[in-house]
Amino acid sequence: MTHEEYRKKSLISDEEARRELFGAYCGYVYTIVFNRLRSVASREDIEECVCDVFTDVYRSYDPGYDISGDMAGFIGTIARRRAADIYRRRTSSGAESVSLDDGSFSEIAADTDIEAEAEGKELRSIILDRIAELGEPDSTIIIQKYYYGRSAKEISEMVSLTPENVRVRSGRAVRKLKELLEKAGISL
Repeated sequence: MTHEEYRKKSLISDEEARRELFGAYCGYVYTIVFNRLRSVASREDIEECVCDVFTDVYRSYDPGYDISGDMAGFIGTIARRRAADIYRRRTSSGAESVSLDDGSFSEIAADTDIEAEAEGKELRSIILDRIAELGEPDSTIIIQKYYYGRSAKEISEMVSLTPENVRVRSGRAVRKLKELLEKAGISL
């Protein structure tokens, strides 16, 4: 969800906007919080921290700000800070660590960086959305060239253009895509 989408929805109904924001970013926030607190907090404490993150987001976010782009950075920062605060309190006070050996988290490998995976997935989703905004045949050209590694000749047969036209359109589409991504707050 972008800042603009949230702003429009909050003008209609704050509650509905908040519900959609929670639905869009709950997994992302949970991943960040869980990754930070899994060794020092129980599942209930982690879930409570997630709720606190969204409370902080709702309190500190002003839809009147003129901001463009995705809200993931803003929400992710609040989640990391809230989780870090809880982590520091738990580790400095000598609180007992919670064991996760009960098997409920056995599917998560120890060397898996869940937070980085969630952020990567979110980034890929934004990029694919912006590619779709390019329209046809530009979106097909970009997908085929950069995701599937096809040549201009192969792509030209798919989109009924000459290979030279595919190369020209590809260059223009990349420049346009770069602008769309910068508007979304993503720099390459």
